[in-house]
Amino acid sequence: MTLQTLRTPEEAFATLIDYPFTANYLEIDGLRMHYLDEGESNDKTIFLLHGQPSWSYLYRHMIPLFVAAGYRVIAPDLIGFGKSDKPASSDVHSYGNHVHWMASFIRQLGIKNAAAFMQDWGGMIGLRVLAKEPEWLDRLVLSNTALSEMKGLEKILVPKVLKFMAAAAGKPSITKFADNINYGNWASYFKHSDQLEIGQIIQTLTTRQLSIEEMKAYDAPFPTADYCAAPRKMPEIVASELNQVNKDWDKLKQWHKPVLTLFSDQDPFLADRGYDIKLQSNFRGAQGQPHATIENASHFLQEDQSQQLALNVIDWLEQTQY
Repeated sequence: MTLQTLRTPEEAFATLIDYPFTANYLEIDGLRMHYLDEGESNDKTIFLLHGQPSWSYLYRHMIPLFVAAGYRVIAPDLIGFGKSDKPASSDVHSYGNHVHWMASFIRQLGIKNAAAFMQDWGGMIGLRVLAKEPEWLDRLVLSNTALSEMKGLEKILVPKVLKFMAAAAGKPSITKFADNINYGNWASYFKHSDQLEIGQIIQTLTTRQLSIEEMKAYDAPFPTADYCAAPRKMPEIVASELNQVNKDWDKLKQWHKPVLTLFSDQDPFLADRGYDIKLQSNFRGAQGQPHATIENASHFLQEDQSQQLALNVIDWLEQTQY
């Protein structure tokens, strides 16, 4: 059976603003994965991992700051997002496949003892990759993301509750989602909307006003609904593969390198709900670190406070002698 794969035409990205970066590609299982690789001559490397439904464009204002501070910056696009290939079947976009694709990307690059900034699904995928490849990183920054063990009754109930919330939400419009930002409206919007308004979604989850050109840049990877299998599927698989997630967490507890959390004060999904505290408690290397809350920032804090975020990371890397 041949995997139907779409590739966004290059002209869709022709008018991007503030994205002067050279495209790089690796092939993984016959799929072309796009990534940025800036400051290649610098000794230390930092990976920037995005989530759903964004892409490496999210890091455009942070990348030059990291390069100027002396870092090589690698920012991949998840399969199904950005300039990477887009399998058309939602069934292909399992949690395990996204972990496999990212792990393959890391292995092909062969870079070890790096640093990483992970946000949203970038963390949910990246942490499981780290469990499989513990030598990949020496420093880790986690931002507006979550991954946790689920055992006993929680393991049974959480997937059922999330499924119920999505079903109960009906078929929300982008306006309904903006008026009531919760998991149910999020999952149902992505499942049922005829054409996803990705730029509007990003705007809904930022505190600053994006320009029309910036919102179009977030729409660019998805010229028609056929390209949207990945962003549609990911809300449904948040609480999937829990047996493997639990095993990966057991491995992560053995990883003792320094960890920093930088969460937003206005993230409607994660702020003030203890996700950052839970991550801190799971990593020995998080103890005593200068964890911070980024103020006046929503879920996509890379858009809201890019300079502060980059400087926080740079200062911390220096403090920990990376």
